[in-house]
Amino acid sequence: MIVNSGSPNSFIADTMAVGSVLSAQVQQSLCELYQKYNTVFKPALAIVESTVQKFPAPVLNEIRAVNDHVARCFVAGKAEADYLSEIRKANGHLIRVTLDCYKIMLMCYYDQVESFRKAYCDVNLSLVSDGQFLPELTRLNGVAVDKAVEARRNESDAFPEKEQAYATYKIAILAYEDVLKYIKEHAEGLANAEQHAKRRTREENRRNWKFAVISAILGTFFGWLVSEISYFLF
Repeated sequence: MIVNSGSPNSFIADTMAVGSVLSAQVQQSLCELYQKYNTVFKPALAIVESTVQKFPAPVLNEIRAVNDHVARCFVAGKAEADYLSEIRKANGHLIRVTLDCYKIMLMCYYDQVESFRKAYCDVNLSLVSDGQFLPELTRLNGVAVDKAVEARRNESDAFPEKEQAYATYKIAILAYEDVLKYIKEHAEGLANAEQHAKRRTREENRRNWKFAVISAILGTFFGWLVSEISYFLF
């Protein structure tokens, strides 16, 4: 058994020594694990880092778990089955963290669409693109919602082979990106519709103010008139 003497250099040397004696199957499994890490997980993580302001703690915890199980493969004295078990556990965490990234992206895109909806709830969107914007936006958003629901359902159905749900999550993410892209492409028309809504609000406020003033004047007049009539009658 290889025993670590305690110094950093000795620890590195011991780890490399263990790695050099791992079986071909264990080394191949490690290569496959990190191939998934680099080609599937890292691109998903990059998008999450660019879209959310705060790094999600669950993602960080899963990454730590992946590395923890991999590190146990470089402890000497274990049977091959034990090393392969650690790699399977690391792969399970890698699958979960990849799915977490996809879900975070969907939640972020959903929140952006909801923020748009709330910001323009008082704007007549039928004015945008001669009335064509709103029906198409509704259609695209409906597709995105359906794809997100389908992805979640596929994840449940694919258990325990949850990697099969990657494709449907990617489709759902692309569907939401289509929604946001469509909104961005009509920024000018939306701005014009918003200005129209503001003008209408100002006009309504002016009309309400005039109505309030006229009502106050008429109320005062009729109050005076009633008092005068009452004086002459009684």
